[in-house]
Amino acid sequence: MTSKFNTIFESNFSRYQGGGFLTGDIIKLKQGWNQDEWSTKAPQQLIDKLRELDESDLILRVSSVKTLRPAVNSSVDQALGTDDFHIDITQETAPGRFNGVFVTLPQNLIELDGPNDTLPDIPDSLKREENIDVKPTELKKVEEEGDQFTSPTRQTGTDDKNNKAMTDKDIKQQGATGAESYTSRYIS
Repeated sequence: MTSKFNTIFESNFSRYQGGGFLTGDIIKLKQGWNQDEWSTKAPQQLIDKLRELDESDLILRVSSVKTLRPAVNSSVDQALGTDDFHIDITQETAPGRFNGVFVTLPQNLIELDGPNDTLPDIPDSLKREENIDVKPTELKKVEEEGDQFTSPTRQTGTDDKNNKAMTDKDIKQQGATGAESYTSRYIS
């Protein structure tokens, strides 16, 4: 009899199996990365993009960790028998939002940028002056000609002369009959 279940080979990829980097790590390019042998052989447009990423103050993250050549030794440990690791890096434009530019480079060109167990500092290019007043102020009267969507008095109905007050007594409406409770059949 054949099984209806597929055998799945699965493993966890820990930090020190893949050269010390994991997906989501905050990294930076090492000092002198452009004098590395790999950088001298890389195409100019790739070096320009790396220089642009390096000069920006935005956060760089590891997108994925890949082996230089596919591992064929076993399906249990994907890092077993590999020569080297390449890292896909990307720039974070907001927490969890990447700009769509992914660059693959050898792991020896990057290093971790601080502890990865805390949130990173907000880059200066994403900070802006805000006019926030935490002390409540009295709402100024808005002109009666104000738009319904922007005038607070028209939104809440406080400008209605006829229905401004709520009554505290039951009002019998003509022709209204009380509904029979549908739960009376269920509760004995």
